[in-house]
Amino acid sequence: MEQNDRSGRARLLASLTCDLGRTLFRARDREWTAGQILGAAESLRNMVAASDVPIGVAFAQPGWLLAALLAGWAAHRQVLIIDPGLKREAEVVRRTHPAIRIYADRGSVMDDRIALGDALAASVPATASPDWLRLPVDHEPFASLLTSASTGENKIIEKRGFQIYRQAEALASVLALREHSRVLSFVPPYHLLGFFYGLILPLVQGAETVLATELTGPAMVELLEKYRPDLVVGTATHYRFLVRAAQRPIGQPSATVYVSSGAPLDPAVAEAFAARFGTPVHDFYGSTELGGVAFRAWPAPYRGMPGVRWRIDAETSAIEVQSPWASAAQDAWLATDDAAEPAGDDGFRLLGRRDNVLKVGGKRFSSLEVEEALRTLPGVAEAAAFSYTRFGEPALAAAVEPEPGASLDETVVRAFLAERLASYKLPRSILVLARLPRGSHDKVDRAALRAIFADGGPGPRLQSRS
Repeated sequence: MEQNDRSGRARLLASLTCDLGRTLFRARDREWTAGQILGAAESLRNMVAASDVPIGVAFAQPGWLLAALLAGWAAHRQVLIIDPGLKREAEVVRRTHPAIRIYADRGSVMDDRIALGDALAASVPATASPDWLRLPVDHEPFASLLTSASTGENKIIEKRGFQIYRQAEALASVLALREHSRVLSFVPPYHLLGFFYGLILPLVQGAETVLATELTGPAMVELLEKYRPDLVVGTATHYRFLVRAAQRPIGQPSATVYVSSGAPLDPAVAEAFAARFGTPVHDFYGSTELGGVAFRAWPAPYRGMPGVRWRIDAETSAIEVQSPWASAAQDAWLATDDAAEPAGDDGFRLLGRRDNVLKVGGKRFSSLEVEEALRTLPGVAEAAAFSYTRFGEPALAAAVEPEPGASLDETVVRAFLAERLASYKLPRSILVLARLPRGSHDKVDRAALRAIFADGGPGPRLQSRS
């Protein structure tokens, strides 16, 4: 490796080899050094090399996940990253790759995964960089991940080396993180957001990552105060929890960069966060298929990532993207499922998914506006607004999930919305559910919600109005 090579691949390799005693990850009161990860990869390498089929990796811990990737790359195996808590993802992968072997870092009764906890625990830390160590080059497969299934079944998306390295280089320039910084990620490493922002990007930046998932808002605030990170990675839901937990201004370093992705950030949450934490959230827009498309420091409009071009279709309002790290040809324009409108000279604002942009009474609006209003209702833990077909015409429905102990009904919800929204934006049906159905990335499963109306209306377990 050339000393002056600053490519994403070279910098990632340097994090693994330049100081084997340096801590790369902390999670669940455990630390992983580069040497420990390389030692675990050595233990896994021979197992993975024993067959020529793809491997599935259902690992919850970041150190073991990275070790499994290294072992797969050394054996020239396709590596598919799977949520260890979801049987559905494993079933999707097996339909596509019937002979696949799925490895886990702990035992599971859900299927026939191969538990490697004992082998991982017995591995010996490496004392030197192994001669078998290799990272994928630009054209080679890096890893395959599954989409969130928020609008249907999971899809397997393969990422190649250039898609990871080029995007990491672009993000490093956008976020302007210092070398050897600290990252706090609230997102698991087997989800795309956690994998890229909480695993790969920190390695490229020579950073240390603290992984802390499934926390309450107060516990998240405690970790912010304990670690005082340079970069915080979360979803829109995490920032809503943080705002609710921080009822007073929080004394955090002004240089801390807060990143949100996976779903649009609620403006009310973004405004409250900026007031209480003294800095805006950096909201990134993209998809598993396209990677990062655009970013903004709230409340500014979205602007394209370096090297990414975008345009808005005049007929459909769909945002179309030309990206240097898209899986298709780099000069191809790819239509997304999202609608947008121009904002300023070179920016845009999202209107929501195209199938959630409705035209009622000759007026067009996004269901996202309805969701944002619902989330400001006291006692609402989560909300979704979505279109469905009613008597052959598009209509809007809304579903809310109450906070524990809260009492909500359709009358209260409808009256609240009527005070805040124009009449044509009010849902035709309102559902109150103990818990909204969710996909594998904890996103609301709108396909499951729409299925309630497939036979003409909601079932008796729902409160509704038609």
